[in-house]
Amino acid sequence: MKHILTVAGLMAFSIPFACQGLSPRVITISLLILLFSYAMLLPSLKSLIATLADNPLLTLLMMYIAASCLWAEQEQTSSLLMVLKFVAFSTFGLYLVTHYTTQGCIRLLVITLSILSVLNLLAVVLVPSFAIHGGVEHTGLWKGISGHKNTLGTLSLLSFVAHVIYFFRGTRKALHIGFILLNALLLIKCQSTTSLVLTSSLFVFILFILLFKRMRSIALRGFFLSCSCLLVLLGLTLTFTYGDAIASEFGKTTTLTGRTEIWQGIDGAIQSHYWFGHGYGSFWAARPSIYANGIRFDLTSSHSGFRDLWIDVGLVGLLATVVLVVTTLFKFRIGKTDMYTWLTAVVFFLFIVLNNITDSRFLNSLAIYWIIFMVIVIKVQERHRLAVAEKANTAIWSTRPFH
Repeated sequence: MKHILTVAGLMAFSIPFACQGLSPRVITISLLILLFSYAMLLPSLKSLIATLADNPLLTLLMMYIAASCLWAEQEQTSSLLMVLKFVAFSTFGLYLVTHYTTQGCIRLLVITLSILSVLNLLAVVLVPSFAIHGGVEHTGLWKGISGHKNTLGTLSLLSFVAHVIYFFRGTRKALHIGFILLNALLLIKCQSTTSLVLTSSLFVFILFILLFKRMRSIALRGFFLSCSCLLVLLGLTLTFTYGDAIASEFGKTTTLTGRTEIWQGIDGAIQSHYWFGHGYGSFWAARPSIYANGIRFDLTSSHSGFRDLWIDVGLVGLLATVVLVVTTLFKFRIGKTDMYTWLTAVVFFLFIVLNNITDSRFLNSLAIYWIIFMVIVIKVQERHRLAVAEKANTAIWSTRPFH
C-alpha cells in the first residue's frame, strides 16, 4: 500500500491538473500529500534530521525559499499558499529519500513516468479534444494530460532514457522496448525541439558511459575519451559557427523561439530585486507582460529555470542552487555496483541541469522536477559520505601496525 500511495503522490506532482495553480483542488491535494508525508516521517525523525544535517546547503536553500514569502510582492494569502505547496512537495521528497534506497527511488520514478506515458497516449486516443493542442498555437501537436507539448516532451524524454538504460541492463527487454517505442512516438508527435535535442544528447551519453565501462584497457579508455572530447568540441564549434544555418534547417532561429528576447525583457525585473528576488512565485503570479524588440510576451515563466530562480529568490538562491548542481556533479560515481541505477540518476540530473537552460524546470513548473533534483542531490551526498568513511577506515587499517 505504501508503494501505491507513493506512486500516487508522484503522479499528482507530475500532472498540471493536480499541482499547478492555487485552486482549491490543488491546495487540497497538496495538503493531503503533506499529511501523508508527515505521518510517514514522524516515526523516522532521527533519519530525517540526519538527512537534513548531512545536506546543509540544500536544507538552508529550502528554508530560504519558504521564507521568501516574507518579502514577496504577491498578496500575502497567495504567497503563503505557494509556500504551502513548496513545503508539501519538498516534504514528500524528504519522505522518499528517508524511506527508500537510491534504487528504490529511481524505480518508483520510472514506474510513475511509465504510467504517465500510457495515460498520455490513452488521452490522445480517447479524448483528442483535450489531449491535442487546438487554437492558434501548436495546433495538432500532442500534449496528453501534461497540458503542453513541451511538458509532454520532457516527461516522455525521462521515460525514454530510463527504459533505454533498463533495456541494456538485460531484464524484461520486450517491456522496455515497448516503452521506448511508446515514448519515441510521444516525442515525435509533441514536436518539442528541446526535448528531441536533449533525448538525442542523453542517448549518446548513455552509449558513451556503457561503452566506456566495458573497456578494460586504460590506453583504450584514454583513446576513446580523447576522441569523444574532440567530437564534442567539433560539434560545439560547428554549432556556434553555423548556428543560424542549422537552426533554419529545422524551421527555428537562434533566438530559441523568442527565448533570448524574453531574457532581455526580464533583465529589469532581475536588476530591481537583484539579491533576494521578488519572493517565490510572486513575479510570475501577476502575469506580467514582457516587451522585447517591440514584441509583447504574456508569460508565466521566463523559459529558463536559472533565471526564474534569480527572479524568485535572487542571486543568493541562484548561487546556492548552482553550487548544489556543481558539487553533486563532482560527487557522482558510476561504479560496477548498481551501475544502471546510478546511470539513470546521472541522466536524470543532467536533464534537470540542461533543460533549465532553455525551460523552467526547478520551481515554476511541475513539482516532480524539484523532487527529482532533491532526491538525487541527497542520495549522491549519502553515497559520497559513505565512500569517504570507507576510505578513511581502509586508511586506518592499512597504517595500523601488525603484531
